[in-house]
Amino acid sequence: EISACLVGSEMCIRDRNLSLLFKIQGVVLIVNGLGSLFLGSIWIALGTGWEATPDLITFGQFTGVVLFVVGIWSWRFPDIAAENLKSIGMLFAFGSLLFTGIILFHIVTGVIAGATPYVNVVLTALFTLAFYIYSRS
Repeated sequence: EISACLVGSEMCIRDRNLSLLFKIQGVVLIVNGLGSLFLGSIWIALGTGWEATPDLITFGQFTGVVLFVVGIWSWRFPDIAAENLKSIGMLFAFGSLLFTGIILFHIVTGVIAGATPYVNVVLTALFTLAFYIYSRS
């Protein structure tokens, strides 16, 4: 691996950055998943400004499990994907773009408000851009 890094050092740095990006997103997703799973009413109130009804809390818990699992996948992808990591990175760029779009749509239409959606739209936009940049061949 070291000799390959010396031959194509720019690619090596890009690959390391992509691996680190997967790990960072994994942590963000795991934290959001655990928050949604175990702190549902707080998470809903802070994230949307909505009343935390039992139905929304239940939905938030299901969403929390999904975020937690995707976070674990994101954390593990650099270790198991090897030469396919850039392809998976492009899929994550596309997924992050979709998340950015839906958050932005709900902010613009006034459905959600507050600091949390703004932070989330910025984070997902940054993840979109970073996954795209580091996943290009």
